[in-house]
Amino acid sequence: MPVTNPPAPLPKGLPPMLGAGAWGESDAVQRVLAQVPGSVTVRHEGPGHTLYGVNACARAHINRYFTDGALPTAATVTC
Repeated sequence: MPVTNPPAPLPKGLPPMLGAGAWGESDAVQRVLAQVPGSVTVRHEGPGHTLYGVNACARAHINRYFTDGALPTAATVTC
């Protein structure tokens, strides 16, 4: 069945962003953030959609991004 709502490209000039996802969804997050230079994806090698609530590693990266605008140095961080 054809996709009825294909994703549109992100606007140009966005600041680097932090994405987070568990296996099965982090690849999709990385594909979107690949459109924004300097962006990073935090990947959890396990199930879950609420990384902030259950994964201290992801929560630490997310807190630093929201409070300081700081991204992890690696292209992809695994928590």
